[in-house]
Amino acid sequence: MKTLSRKTRSDKFPLTLHPTGQYCKKIQGKIYYFGCDKKEALQKYLDQAKFLHGLNSTLTESNHNNMTISQLIDIYLKYQHSKIMANNLTVRHYNDQISSLNKLEVFLG
Repeated sequence: MKTLSRKTRSDKFPLTLHPTGQYCKKIQGKIYYFGCDKKEALQKYLDQAKFLHGLNSTLTESNHNNMTISQLIDIYLKYQHSKIMANNLTVRHYNDQISSLNKLEVFLG
């Protein structure tokens, strides 16, 4: 009996090539298309990632005049996470940032 191995996509590139020839990303159940050219599609995705992944809702929910340090740190870390997904930041560096930001938050109160 022949066993089928499951194909896995590379975790290095955040977009998938759709059968239509465009690069796309499924975010919160909806597929977003970024074009046919790989480099241009990646740049379009990176430009729009914070909004597509819901960071804009975080910004609109909080009053900008009364934003807490915790909210600001959360927004920053979500942005950095999108950089990890695009392979522009290492997980180790991201974890170091979390540690430093936690110390800053404790210090500032």
